[in-house]
Amino acid sequence: MGAPATPWTPAPAPPRPPLLGSHRYDVAIVGAGLTGLSAALELVELDPDRRVVVVEADHVAAGASGRGTGLLGPRVGPALTTARRRYGDDVARAAHLWSTEAVRHVTDLVERHRIPCDLTPGTQLVVAADAAGAERQRREADAARALGLPITLLGRDELPRHARGARSGLRYGPAATLDPAALTTALAALAERRGVVVHERSPVRSVRGGLLATVATDRGEVAADDVVVAVNAFGVAPWAPPGVLGVLVQAGATGPLPPQALAELAGLRAEPLIGAGELSPYYRLTPDRRLVVGGGAVRRGALGSAAPAPEALRAAARALSPALRAVELESTWAGPVAMTRDGVPVIGQHPDDPRIHRAGGCNGHGLAVSAHNGAHLARWIVHGRQDPLSTALPWVRGSAPWIPGGRLAGRVLDRYLARLSSAADRPTAPLDGGVRA
Repeated sequence: MGAPATPWTPAPAPPRPPLLGSHRYDVAIVGAGLTGLSAALELVELDPDRRVVVVEADHVAAGASGRGTGLLGPRVGPALTTARRRYGDDVARAAHLWSTEAVRHVTDLVERHRIPCDLTPGTQLVVAADAAGAERQRREADAARALGLPITLLGRDELPRHARGARSGLRYGPAATLDPAALTTALAALAERRGVVVHERSPVRSVRGGLLATVATDRGEVAADDVVVAVNAFGVAPWAPPGVLGVLVQAGATGPLPPQALAELAGLRAEPLIGAGELSPYYRLTPDRRLVVGGGAVRRGALGSAAPAPEALRAAARALSPALRAVELESTWAGPVAMTRDGVPVIGQHPDDPRIHRAGGCNGHGLAVSAHNGAHLARWIVHGRQDPLSTALPWVRGSAPWIPGGRLAGRVLDRYLARLSSAADRPTAPLDGGVRA
């Protein structure tokens, strides 16, 4: 897959051995990202005697869990205006509250275990660049008010200086930024200290049912009472959730900013700036004074680490502020995220075997929701589904809506993604987009 040139530097760890031979565990987890490792840690915290193994095709945090831009924020699924129409007010409210609970779950996890991942609590500011976008934000704020949700609408004069090119903004909280690779590798280490076994370089070839579920690799096999499939964007297999499409989204990082630019953009430390439409740039500052920018291009598929259109990132960074006109990107990279047709994740059971649990498809909002979903899968395995509210949410399901396959469908999708990427590559309108790496 290749190592992406991200600014994240996970703590060094010796390579974990591949899975060799036949083994018996209580729970087998496929995928060592945020979902899988959160599930593993939660399982052994709930039941220290439970034997848990994690089987990873590459290495811990090899996917989006190590290549994201570290935006930890609320929102999941469609906009509130759409969610109210589609599901009704009770579910729309509960879905948003689930996403805020997901943020708190991750921040509590970091604080409880003292994970050194540069956690910076704050808010997120989503801005609209034109009149149509501002009108959509007004309707979204009206929906939030009707549902009793604390989402604040800001007019142009209320926006911070670095966002004054926008028409309006919506402020969401709670939120935070963090180093995603450091978080994910720390979760692996915490789980291992509690007895979880992690195997790397062990691509899973099949997950089969029977008296016991069986997870098979080229050189090993695990029999388990329960299996958690947490492969997200890499889930092109019959045992992965149907309807989840892997795509590559891009990001980049500057070197440490000069003092003038740092002073002008200081607000991005605790409040990242995010565009309101598809694929526009979004921005955050890291504790070591780097600007991270994402958006502007997306490609079908989950493999690869090279940014599809680094020139769009470069233009977006320079368009943010006159103080950045001479600033170069020190690195650019791509990371895989999983999309669904209806914009809603998947967390549930295989329809033919309730012992196979699976989650994915967070549509670019996975840093909080993935970890939260992994923990919920663990609770369901240990205690059963005792929470009627969470099981009624629209993403508690075994699969997402069908996505057409085949060469023709792939070509159509590639053309659509190329049009989106081309439309987003406009340095004169840097704040008009939405998929998060």
